[in-house]
Amino acid sequence: MRGEGTLADVAEPRCPNCAALVSEDAEWCGQCFTSLRKAAPEPEPAKAPVLARPAGGADASAEAKAMWPCPTCGSLNPIELDVCAVCGTSFAQLLREDEPVPTVSPRDAFLWSLVFPGVGHAKAGRGPDGIARGTLFVLTFGLTLVIVLSGVSSPPVFAVVALLLVSAIAIYLGSAAEAYRIADGGSTFVSSRALLWATVALIMVAVSLLALSVVTVNSR
Repeated sequence: MRGEGTLADVAEPRCPNCAALVSEDAEWCGQCFTSLRKAAPEPEPAKAPVLARPAGGADASAEAKAMWPCPTCGSLNPIELDVCAVCGTSFAQLLREDEPVPTVSPRDAFLWSLVFPGVGHAKAGRGPDGIARGTLFVLTFGLTLVIVLSGVSSPPVFAVVALLLVSAIAIYLGSAAEAYRIADGGSTFVSSRALLWATVALIMVAVSLLALSVVTVNSR
């Protein structure tokens, strides 16, 4: 029996300072007021990250530099270069916006252009080219109607009418064929600037012939 009491006494919690009996959930000793709270384990210090050094010395540090890919040949160039070291393509080519992809079939672009020159170009994503074709068609065909409705008849006037009418038909049919080609992934036959200058020259010739016709009529 004595042995059992000794074991019971050992199992009971006691104050580590005065050895007085304490309850298991006590936070303070009732005799000496020693704290019975268990100290929380200190967190382990965080390990500093180890930066892996690239193998290869100077070559590896060169590979870590910012590079830009050439849009023409695909070569990698250091960011401080303005042109490709292989083919000479400018860095600005990377920032160039791609031309819009046609969203209409070649057949539909052709038919839209037959409705009115330039509409097919607009449907194929080439609005400025379409505006140029439509404007030139209105100028040539409209001037033809004005001359015909004016009632002036003379050989120079007939020449002007024929010239303007042929130009209007060429713009009309050429715009339809060009719209088909653009929608099929091709390019324009003539640039809008070249077509504009050609039309200006045509109008100047027509005005000159009309002036000659007026002078001829008045001289009679």
